[in-house]
Formats: sequence, structure tokens, C-alpha cells
Amino acid sequence: MLRAICLGRVKYDINLLVDVMPKEGSTQEFFNKVGCGGGCASNIGIGLSKWGISVAMSGVVGNDVYGSRIKEEFEAAHMDMRFLEQSFNNDTPLSTILVNKSTGLHTIYNISDKYIGIKKSDFDFTPDIIVVDGYDAIASKNILERFPNVPSVLVASIITKEVMDLCRKAKYVICTTEFAESVSGKKIDLQKMDTIVECYQKLKKRYLNAEFIITLGEKGALYSINNDIKISPSLKVQIVDTHGAKDSFAMAFSYIIANEKDLEKAVKYGCIAAGLSTTKLGARASIPTLEEVRKIYEQSY
Repeated sequence: MLRAICLGRVKYDINLLVDVMPKEGSTQEFFNKVGCGGGCASNIGIGLSKWGISVAMSGVVGNDVYGSRIKEEFEAAHMDMRFLEQSFNNDTPLSTILVNKSTGLHTIYNISDKYIGIKKSDFDFTPDIIVVDGYDAIASKNILERFPNVPSVLVASIITKEVMDLCRKAKYVICTTEFAESVSGKKIDLQKMDTIVECYQKLKKRYLNAEFIITLGEKGALYSINNDIKISPSLKVQIVDTHGAKDSFAMAFSYIIANEKDLEKAVKYGCIAAGLSTTKLGARASIPTLEEVRKIYEQSY
């Protein structure tokens, strides 16, 4: 069985569907909610475990009810929790996510104490794939440097110098359009191919050893094969909640890289998984099955 290390933020999500966004000064009551663990690396770890990869989760939770629920989810997914740390001085980070019923777009309220860095790094095995979300830049840098020959995926959505520096360490960088534009200094206009090429070339010039995959939301994902820039289309679905799309994309991408090291297939799997994830509420609850993604891939390609 292939083995993975997923390192990054672990939190708890409370997902709420709303007809309209609450107005300032109003009081709202919610009786229907979807509560589950969250955090990019955490969601990717759950997904990879469900897809048949043995996952060691590295992160920090609090000594509270939300931390207990998260650990129960990890146990149910048969994940290796030896590297999951518990803080007795800080609560588990909590996110309240309001999802607009009519658009599927979301507004997130993150509530957390001062971040506690990951300390455990005594991994006693060499993984087949490493996934980091950049939230803990120091721990991410350490693991990428420790296993330089292992395929690694950085999910770069936080625009900070520390995450930008991590792009020099990771083999594959999955980033948002905003991240790519910020790093390259070039605005992407999908109607103008020259802006896409210029942005990508700036990224590659700055980070020679990284393969960049730029997620474009409903437009799909941009990537390059042998210097040929391509866009893989998104899956056309009825959108309920876009919150988990990025995590499902990165999870499916990482699965194919670990198993086949096929970049183009990994991007296509990612686009399919991301699309399927938007049809359900909640980032973790919406992670599609391997069979669902494989079936669509085989029908489409």
C-alpha cells in the first residue's frame, strides 16, 4: 500500500446554507448544519485514505470537543495519528461557513487562538507522496527538505513570503489564480492567451524546478506539458457549495501523482473531483469516491 504524509492546518467546520447573507445588526437562527473536520491538508488526508492510500496526518488540534470529533473522523478513516499533536492551551480552530443557496458561493469566519506550530517530525518511514498546505511554513520546509526525492504537492492559497519560498522546495504547486498573479506580477485574462503565457513563464522563471497547476474555478485548471500550456476544463454540474473544490482537486491530483506520476491525468482527475465536490454541502462531506471520478474520466478521456 502506498503511504502519504499530509501536513498542515487541522480545524473544524460548521457549514450553514443561507437564502441571503445576514445583514449587519440582524439575529439569525440556524437549525440545519453540516459539522465536520476541515483544513486543506486534513481534507486531502481523509480523501487519500478513503481512496486507498495509507495516510499519516501531521497537525495540531485542541483538547476540546471539536478536537475529539476530528480524531474520531481520522480513526474512522484508518489514518496514522501518531504525528497528530494535541494542544492543552489552545482550542481547535473553528470555521463557520455560510453558503449562499442561490450561488453556491461561501463566506468563511475563521476563529482560532494563536497558532501552535507542529513539533513532531520523527517520521519513521519514507512516504510515496507528501502534501503540505503551507499553513505551517517551518514544518512544511523541514519535511520537504528531509525527503527531497519524494513527489511533493504544495497547495498554495495563502499569499505570503513563506509560502512563496516553499515553491522552491515542492515538485508540484497547486495555486489559485490570485496567488499566480501576485507572484508573477501579471494579470491573467482567459480571453487573451498572451497574458496566460506571460504569467506562467514568469512563474517558471522564478521557480525552475516546480510544476505549477493554476486552478481557475469554473474554467478548470491551467498546467504545462513539455512547455505546452494547456487548460483542462471543469466538470459541468449544478453547484451547491464551492468550499471544498480546491481540496478535492488537490486530493485527486495527489492520488494520481502517487500512483502513476502522470501530470496530465492528475489534473484531469483533479478537475473531475473538484466539480463533483461542489454538488454537496461541506468540504469533507463532499469528497467524491474514487469510483465516481474514475468512471467520469474513463467516459470523457
